[in-house]
Amino acid sequence: MNINDEILGYRVQGTADWRRRKAKEFPNDHRNEEAAAALDRLAKEIEKLDGSDVHRRIEALMELAADTDSFVIYEHLDEMVSAELRAVGFYSRPSGVEFLEWYYEEFKELPQDQVNDADDGVAAPDLVAQVENDEAVKAAKRAYEETYAKAYTEARKRL
Repeated sequence: MNINDEILGYRVQGTADWRRRKAKEFPNDHRNEEAAAALDRLAKEIEKLDGSDVHRRIEALMELAADTDSFVIYEHLDEMVSAELRAVGFYSRPSGVEFLEWYYEEFKELPQDQVNDADDGVAAPDLVAQVENDEAVKAAKRAYEETYAKAYTEARKRL
């Protein structure tokens, strides 16, 4: 999934456009223009994170959410994203990475919260822990860490 088209980027840009309309409506309040500029910057940073580690983690959560009542999850997530984006430029100025990490952290709790809210007396499994404890995921992490360490050592030798 493209992070810009299907996950968040257009949402951020839409909020920037909304802030520009508010700036015209309230021309004496310069915070709306400043917020629009901050949101434009955020949208560009998010677009550059397409395919990044945090993007892949969000995609994995989206796949997990597909196995649940995802309408409730996305409805709740949508409300949280709206509130967070309304704060950009006024109360916060997150980087693209910070925003996606926030999104990931909020999102990963929702499927488990939904299962817990079912109140059937059975504790929900920690889906994120299950994925992180998967042997294939552990092997991929080890391979990455070993490759990273080797590349780092080689780069230091060239200094």
